[in-house]
Amino acid sequence: MTRPILLLARLNEADLALDATKSRLAEVVEAARKPAELARAEEAAAAAEAEVAKLRGEQAEVEQAQAEAEAKIKQIEARLYDGKTTNSRELDNSQRDLAQHRNQKAGIEDRLLELMVALEGATSRLNAAQADVARLTEQWTNRQAGLRAEYAKLKTRLPAEQARVAAAREAAPAALLRTYDHLRPRHGGRAVAELDGDTCSACRVQAPPSKLEEARFGEELVYCGNCGRLLWGE
Repeated sequence: MTRPILLLARLNEADLALDATKSRLAEVVEAARKPAELARAEEAAAAAEAEVAKLRGEQAEVEQAQAEAEAKIKQIEARLYDGKTTNSRELDNSQRDLAQHRNQKAGIEDRLLELMVALEGATSRLNAAQADVARLTEQWTNRQAGLRAEYAKLKTRLPAEQARVAAAREAAPAALLRTYDHLRPRHGGRAVAELDGDTCSACRVQAPPSKLEEARFGEELVYCGNCGRLLWGE
């Protein structure tokens, strides 16, 4: 007849193997999600793209204003130099009007130059952001095949491990299971610790000789005096 502690040791190993598979499955699912770094890069690229679009729109408006100012200047110059205007007051007004539009055109050209410089910088930032997105997307895509293969392998392993746990629980008496189920969540999943010589393999504290004998050969459950786990040995 199998000693009670060995039934629980087998159950614990089966549970820990199942825990490890489920934990890795969760890690694989998380790793398959879009990385936060890629999401941030996409946000940065979108912001840079919006900035470039805004500057280009503003540049188009300023270029339109520049064209209108140039047309107006040409119109005034034609009126001044066609010889048809002889009235001195009209000539003075045209001269002032021409000077005003030339000043306006100079201001427009200054603003256009500022926009061109700003647009060059924004375009550079957009290109860098898009390069980051492309690089990170490629890295993420390259990982997907490996992750999908690992996920499939883990999912295939899961039923056998679940069956192993079920069989181990079926083999253990209800009273033992109550003790085990009470201890396991309190000790990070490991309710049963094998002896490593005369030491608890979980907490590395030496067990007294009286407990060593019982843990190796006895029928009663033996607890580690330090960590509280069940001890067993062969």
